[in-house]
Amino acid sequence: MNGNENNVKISIANCAGRSNIGQMSAEIAKKLDRELPYANINCLPAIFPELKPAGKFKEADAIVVIDGCTESCVLETVKLGGFKPALRIAPDENYGVEKTPGLDYNEDTMNKIADDVIEKVKVLYEKLLKEKKELEET
Repeated sequence: MNGNENNVKISIANCAGRSNIGQMSAEIAKKLDRELPYANINCLPAIFPELKPAGKFKEADAIVVIDGCTESCVLETVKLGGFKPALRIAPDENYGVEKTPGLDYNEDTMNKIADDVIEKVKVLYEKLLKEKKELEET
């Protein structure tokens, strides 16, 4: 992978709620954005088509949802905007992290989850890239 020369775009929609896993979700999204040139955080309210910036989600080949917890606020917002995410992650559901109130979280746990999510997004990227190449060949 050397950049985004094939124009595969992945939008990230994430939680940033006032709990350990909400904050963890925001940090995981930031790590994805920093480490993967084809994955970018987009403003969650911009998911709605009547808002001008909604183009970022419309232009994406896939949407990755990083929910903060089982309440699935981000997933439900994405669905209300008319989109279906290609991948959804929640630290409590997928990694067994207990939700606690407040802004503090375990950084080691967050980094381990982020590394795993990055690998999942890389797999998604490769799949999308392959699909685009196959379409171009036909």
